[in-house]
Order: sequence, then structure tokens, then C-alpha cells
Amino acid sequence: MSFTVWDLSLEKVIYTAGGFLDTPILTSTMNGQLLLVFFDGSQLVKVFDLTDSCQLLHQVHISADIPIHKDHSILVSKNSVKDYVLFAYRNGKEAMVFSARKGKVVAKLTSQEPVVAIQGVAVTKEYFLVIFRCPFMRQRDILHIELFSVRTFIYTHTLKGCCNDFISTFFINHLASHLVAFSPIPNTNTTEIVLWNLESEDHKHLAKLSSVPVGGVCSDLRYCLAFCNGENYLRSWNLASKINDQSLTATANKGKKTNGIQEIVTMQNYPRYVVCRSLNSGVITVWNIVKSKCKGKAVTVERGLVENTDVVLVRDMKLFVLTDKGMASFTEASRPIFQTLLTYDLLKKKYIKKKTGLYIIYCQNNEYKILDGGLLFGLSENRDHFVIWNMETGFVKDRIKPEYKDKAPPQPILLGHLMSKDTRTLYKDILSKRKRGKGTTVLQRPWERRNESKTAKKRRLENEVKQELEKLQQLANEKYNAIDQYLLSGDEKVIVCSYYAHHLSVFSLQTLSHLHTLESRTSMLFLHNAALTYTGSHLVLSNYSDDEKISYITLWNLETGKTLLLEALCLQGSAVIEAEPEYDVGILDGDYHCVISKIKVWDTFHHRHKIIPGYESLQLTINSKLHILEGGAKAVLLAGEVSLWDLDNCSVMSVFTPDSNISCLTVALDRKTILVGMSDSPALIILKKSSAKVTVNSTDRDLFGEESTSSEEESEEN
Repeated sequence: MSFTVWDLSLEKVIYTAGGFLDTPILTSTMNGQLLLVFFDGSQLVKVFDLTDSCQLLHQVHISADIPIHKDHSILVSKNSVKDYVLFAYRNGKEAMVFSARKGKVVAKLTSQEPVVAIQGVAVTKEYFLVIFRCPFMRQRDILHIELFSVRTFIYTHTLKGCCNDFISTFFINHLASHLVAFSPIPNTNTTEIVLWNLESEDHKHLAKLSSVPVGGVCSDLRYCLAFCNGENYLRSWNLASKINDQSLTATANKGKKTNGIQEIVTMQNYPRYVVCRSLNSGVITVWNIVKSKCKGKAVTVERGLVENTDVVLVRDMKLFVLTDKGMASFTEASRPIFQTLLTYDLLKKKYIKKKTGLYIIYCQNNEYKILDGGLLFGLSENRDHFVIWNMETGFVKDRIKPEYKDKAPPQPILLGHLMSKDTRTLYKDILSKRKRGKGTTVLQRPWERRNESKTAKKRRLENEVKQELEKLQQLANEKYNAIDQYLLSGDEKVIVCSYYAHHLSVFSLQTLSHLHTLESRTSMLFLHNAALTYTGSHLVLSNYSDDEKISYITLWNLETGKTLLLEALCLQGSAVIEAEPEYDVGILDGDYHCVISKIKVWDTFHHRHKIIPGYESLQLTINSKLHILEGGAKAVLLAGEVSLWDLDNCSVMSVFTPDSNISCLTVALDRKTILVGMSDSPALIILKKSSAKVTVNSTDRDLFGEESTSSEEESEEN
């Protein structure tokens, strides 16, 4: 037996090894830098460095156990994570994680069942998968696919199959969301295509074919390919079209309830407490975040207050529940509305008010805001302006509209033989830019320019004027788009909203008026990666210039409507921003061409910025969030894990890596305590610096009868 290594860029063989008694099984790690060769039927593995002339790094005997089978005895994962490869012996009891850099087994993964036999192994970015066959009711066997964390090697959960599942070939799709397998049905010469969702644990039988595949591939659920013995063609299935068909579900973990935390709300008037909304919407918990005796335990729990279709809003120990969803039949188009508002007092543990017969427009949960004075803030029926409801009467109190909403939509601009005064002015502007070598939309060669006739020149200029007018028409029409997203300042005085357009609108909640329209002809202005200062005086956002093909960070003065800072971003990744009243700004740059992501910090007073390199495992995504602490001295970053950054010294102070996924993160009102909610646990995690001391107003008191202690507020470290 032998194997050969080719360099495809050089189109030549760079290494050959042979003379082996056992069949070599090849896989790689570290993005193809290290080559691992396992030998079937023996306990030997060799590690080669492909970046250093295929130098042999390790030759290791990996197990003292004797394989049960001589041929086809070893199972090796096709993929790897970091420098880890997962392998096992067929029908063995445990799988092993092999580190290519260390040249040794670093972990053994043992089944949760006492009697098992391994059928396969696989690796994703988050999990090691081990496929076991276990006895079922003493008569049949059943598949158990057990998942272990790639970070801690700890068991996480199990996917269960049916008694008639017999896996021969299996694949993990490139998104690592599903496992797809070919399951031959014994004594029938037929095969089923079966699938498991790695997170929801759903198991489906999606298709059947009248043969037994020899091999195949399914990296994309839209293209599942297989080839069978004796056939000279490929068979193909689109599994994605059936992925949500619940009638195909064979088994599902219906008894499992998600009880993690989806939202953490701080209390302005009760700073020592926070309210958490569970992923199971019927559970509301209240936590004391300063009393050490209450660590890991909610001071009160409320269940069954809301239904899945309700919207629940929290403000200062009161729950406002929008319920009784119906359809507005007295409008031109039927629209969903809420007809009842319930107010629940968490301190009194009872409903204190019920208002019926309302007409509150349906919006997303995060698009409602409870304002001071018993007011509810939301969007209008057509999402083109804002509505303020009085929760005492249930009626609309005010509406806030842009100034241009009261005007008629712009009429189409037509370019005829007789041009208007404005059009002639535009024509002269384009002509003057053309003479200066600017603004032309038609690329001409020198000889074409010299030979251009007056008629052709006039026709070309008219075409440029027409294109410019069409662009102006598009910009004018954008003013009548629906609201895409809005930001409300911390003091609830300023609103900034976007329209999926080249402009933003700024409103005052105090005067209920339209203050400014911020415009950019070269950039779409979104608020997905933007932040507003507490007083609403400044807005910072990232935008992309269509003309220059480059990203910018822009700082707007909302009192004047002018730009204060326009700084080019050298990276093309996502940016998530938080702005403090001191106008310190933090930007996350997700550079997918670099190994390590980084944070860029702008000092707007001194017009300078600095770059802080990240750590090896840092992976920034569009869901990453950044919060600035201590007046811009520190920052906390949520990017799969929680990290604390020293912005003054340009360093990473600490990293908190949990075993499960983080669903939400916020910062307490003291701007020192970090609150974390997990996706699979109802417990609130409180993180503090080891040197941080909790300062609580002496007038604050325990409201839920918590156990008193002489040292109730302590410095804690999690």
C-alpha cells in the first residue's frame, strides 16, 4: 500500500510513501497544513507537515486496545477543527480526539449508554459527533448520535434514530446544521435518505431509492448526490425543499422545552434588579444583581402571564402585555391589531389594570417602547410615521411625521426638447464638470473625443442630464419608503429612523417635530450598525460609499444635522457600534481575510484612532455586540464568548467561554456589571471585574423579602 501527495499549483508530485502492510486513511488539519495518515487494522498514525516538504512530525501508536476487525476497522472524521481529528475503532466503546500538533490523544469520548458499538465519527465547528448503535427493548438496536463540545470535550445532547435506521454512508452539510445519511433497508435492495437536525434533534425520512448507493456527497441540502453499483449516472435530490415538512418527522424531542433567557431588562428606578424574559415566553423572572446571597437564584418567578402571540414590555417592575390579537375590519385593508392591554405589577404580584377595545397597531416586540407618563410608542399602520398611545385611555395621543409627508409625492421629471430652468441649470453644471474632466458617465478614448461632432456631444450631454434626473427622481421617491428601523436615545428625547434609503430622519419627542433629514447621495444609510448617544446629540454609524467602493465610519451632529467625522475603514467586514455621551466610539471590524479580528477605537476629540488586535479564537459576526464601559476605558465584547478589553492599554483583559450558546448580553446601569443570558439555562450569569465594588444607593432596599445579611453587597468575580 502507498500514498502520494500532489501540489496542484505546481502540477507535480511532492511526496510519495509506500510499502505499507495496512491501508492508509488520509485526513488533514490546520486548513491543510498537517497531513494525518491512519493505518487500517493497526494502531499507528503518522503526521506530516505539508508546508515543510512533507516532513514527518510524529509517528504514534494511538491505542493499546486491539481492534475487533482486521479490515475496515478504523473510523476517521473527514473534517477537523483546530488541530483535532476524531477517530474510533468500529464496534468499539469510545472515540478519541487526536491532536496533530501534540501527536497524542487528548480526550476520550465515552457514550452515555452502558452497551454500545460505534458506527461512525464526524466533526463540525461546534461538535464532535459519535454514532453509536445501542440495544433497544432487548430485541432491536437503535442509533444514538451523541454530540460533544469541541472546546471542553463534554457531552451536550443526543440525536436518536429509528429501529429501522442502518447507516452506511453519512455526511454533514457545509453549514453544519444537519446530518444526512443513506440507510439501506435489509433484504429489500432499497435505501432511505434520512436526516437529523443537530440542534432541534428532529429526525426525518426524506426520500427512498430502489438501489443501494456505493457512495455520494451532500455538502449542500439542495444537491444530495449518490451513485450506485452498475449505474453510469448520478442520482440527485433537493432535500432543502422538504426540510420543513413536519409530516416527514419520524422522531422529535417533543418533551424538551427551551428555557433559556431571550431578553434582560434593567430597571431605571430599581437599579439592583433586572427582569428576564425566558425563551419560553410564559416565564418572567426577577433577579437581584447586587446581593451575593441571591447568586444563581431568581427572587421571584412568574409563569403563565403571557401567550406566544402576546407582546410583553417591561418598565420599572411593571409588565405591559398587549394581547387579544385581532384584525381591523373597519379599515381599507385588514390589519392585525391588539385590542387589550394588561398591566401586571411584579411587586404586588397581581394585575392592576385591564384596558379593552383598543386599536394598537401590530409591530415587532422591539419596536414598542414604554415612555414616561403612561405612554406607548410604536409605528403606524403603513410604517411611515410614529404613533403615541395613551395607555390610560387607550386612544392615540400624538403622531410624529416627517415634514415631507404632508406634501404630495414628487411628479416624474421628464426631459424633453424644451428644458425647464432647473434642468438647464443642471445641464450647465454637467457641462462645466465635463470641461474640468469630472462627472462624465461615458468613458471616451482621446480620438473619440477629438472626432465627436456637436450633435453627438449635445446628445451625450442630454443623456447625462437624463441619468442625473433619474437619480434625483429615485432619491425623491425614497422619501416615501416605509420605516426600516429606528433608534431612541437613552433619555427618550430624540428619535432617528431609517427608510432603506439614502437618508435618515431625526425627530424630537419633546416637541413632536421633525428636526433634520441626514442625506448622502453615495451611501445607503442604515441603522443596523449604528448607535445613538444617551442625550441623542450625536449619531455614529458605518456606511458604504457606492462611488468610492469603500466603507466609512460617520459621526453626525444631530443638533445641526452636519457630519463631524468621516473616516475610511480599511476593512470590509461588519461593524457593531456603541456610543457613550463622551462620544467615544468602538468599531468591530470583521476582516474575513485576516486570521485575527481586531477592534478599532476612534478618539473624536483628538482626531486619532488605534487598533487593538484580538486573540486566536475570536470570530466576529454580524451578531457580535460591543458595549463601552467606564467612560470609554473598557469595553465588553460578545462574539460567541464574552471578552473584556482595556481600550487605554490596547489589550484583552479576560475571556469568558461558556459551554453553551449565549442568547443575550447587557450591561447594568452602573456600567460595571455584565449580565449574560444562556440559550439553554434559566439562570442569569453575572460577571464583574475582580476589583469592582458594587455601589448601591443607601435608600435602595430589598423588595422581595430577600434574606438580609451584614455584607449583602460584595465584590464578586465570575
